[in-house]
This record gives sequence, C-alpha cells and structure tokens, in this order.
Amino acid sequence: MKKYMMSISVLAGAALITACGNNAAEEGNPGEETNDAPENAAEENNASADGESMNLIAATQLDSDSPFTVGFERFKEVIEEETDGEITVEIHTDGSLGGNEDELVQNMETGSVDLVVASPGFMAQATNVVDFFAMPYLFESNEHWESVVDGDIGDLVFDQVEENTSFKMLGYWSAGVRNYYGFDPIESPDDLQNVQIRTQDSPVVTNTWETLGANPTSVAWDEMYQALQNRVIDASENDFTNIYQASHHEVTTNISLTEHDYTTRMFFTSDEIYSSLSEEQQQAFDTAAEEATIAARESDRELAEESLDLLEEDGMEVNDVDQEPFIEMTESVREEAAESLDMTEELEEVESMRESE
Repeated sequence: MKKYMMSISVLAGAALITACGNNAAEEGNPGEETNDAPENAAEENNASADGESMNLIAATQLDSDSPFTVGFERFKEVIEEETDGEITVEIHTDGSLGGNEDELVQNMETGSVDLVVASPGFMAQATNVVDFFAMPYLFESNEHWESVVDGDIGDLVFDQVEENTSFKMLGYWSAGVRNYYGFDPIESPDDLQNVQIRTQDSPVVTNTWETLGANPTSVAWDEMYQALQNRVIDASENDFTNIYQASHHEVTTNISLTEHDYTTRMFFTSDEIYSSLSEEQQQAFDTAAEEATIAARESDRELAEESLDLLEEDGMEVNDVDQEPFIEMTESVREEAAESLDMTEELEEVESMRESE
C-alpha cells in the first residue's frame, strides 16, 4: 500500500506552495494556534461516525515558530478549505498538551490529541523496524534522506507501523541535522568519555553514544534548559533550530558539527479518526497531509540556516569535526541494528544510494 510521501520531483515543484511556510504561524491563519489546553480535548474532538464534521487537535512540544507548527498550519489551511470547514484543526504548541513526544503519543492513544509528529523511536515497542532510521551516520545529505524515506524503504516502515499500531501514517517530516552541543567542544570520540549526554530514548541511539564512550540519559525536552543550566547533564545533541528556539545557547557554549543524524520524524493520526471520514474527506485529508509534509520540510531547512546564523551571532562557538572516526566507530552499531531488525539488505541499499559511493 503506497503511503502519502513526496518524491524529490514533487518537492521541487512545490516551491510556490511552501513559499509562505516560514511565516505561516506568524501570519495568523483563521483559528491560529493556541497554547491554552482545552479542559477536555477529547470532548472538543467532535468527530462523527458518518464523516460529517470534526475538530482535530494537533499538538507539538515545540514552539509556535517551529517547522512542525508550520506543517500543522498548512494542514489546517488545506483541509479546512478542501472540506469547506467540515473539518477544522486546533493547534497547540509549547508542550501544552504534552511536554515531550512520549506524552503526545500516549495522548493520541487516549484520544485527547489527533495529529502528532514524533520520532520513530516512540513506535519501537510496537514495531522495531522504525529503529532503522535511528542509526547513526545512515544518511550523508538531505537529498539522500529524501530518496530513502520517499522510496520503498519508507513504504516498508510505514506499512509495518500501520500493521502493528492503531495509527495512520501521513508523512515523513524532518527535524534537521543533529549535532553535539554542550560546555566543551569535541574533536574525537576520546572527548566523549564519561560525558553525561541527554539523548532520545531509543535502543539504537543509546547504543550509539555508549559505543562512543558517553553516558546517555533521558531528560524531557521541556526540562532541558534547567538540566543544562544546573549541569545535571554535560551535553545534548540536536539540530540548530531546536537548540536556538529552546534558548539552549544561553546556558551552553559550543556546538560540534558531528552531523550524526539526518533526523526522521513521523506525522500521523489515529486509525479511528481516518476511518470515520467520508471518502471525499479522506481525499482532502491526504492532500492536506502531502502539502503539510512539503511545508514542514521546507521550513525545517530554512530555519536551520537562520538558526545557525543566530546562534553564532549570540556567541555560540561552532566547531568543525573530523567525522570519519565517529563513522568508523559506529559501524558496528549500524550493522548490529540492521541484523537485529532483519534489514541488512535495506542497509546495503541505503549505502548504495550514497552519492559519494
């Protein structure tokens, strides 16, 4: 079953659609996002069994200027126009309905949230194939990433998620390129020995940093500023946009360009929501999901460039890193993960798609 993913040619042809993406949240579309959580979000989701009307709750732990919000705004704009207002969307940002992805996924399962973007790791308990995208140094560029997630391997992972969960997958989004940041720069894996680093709670991610010599730990995103400020952790890893928007540059001093993860995020809703739609509404839903995916990806790349400039302007030191030792040291992580996932052939296929090969 083919999923709703964009090919590179579609993305290239969609520049006009996404031209307003970076300003979508600021322009105040009708019913713009709110940070005030409803008393009972589930009661405000007025989905009818015959697909007549519904109000969808979209939520992210990130702020109102994030690429996720831009994607949600585009989804809202398209679906409300395509359905003549039969389907409306209410957007909640800044963690008002869940301070991290784990909470958001749980809230979707209970029905208090309807549209979520989360990392593949949060699907791992249901189907471990999603951990394929968590491998370090799997991708060499954004173009390489797109060719994989928008192809057969992306379809395979989506199919497995849908078969093993109650979720309806809508598109692959990105959250930039993740780099190491903290109080001291790193030049080699030797600099990571016994460093207390906040990472995502994924077996592959945890194994990656343990292999490099660090001590990975889990901290909720909305608690990160305080954890860094109080030196509860020594470092973290994330993309430029999230580092800047969360103001982590105020309490850390260095970014080291490890570029270990071209991040994959999954945009999804629940089977119950999607199956309650009429055929025409499902078509509108699909169209909105496709355009939201384009807008979120475009915004992610634009904001990454802007955020890096702002981080440097505010005094953050950005350090180049010889990535080869990191790539070599984590080769076993990729191989072991692929073998455990029964995806060795898929790993070989991804590697064969590298431009540098």
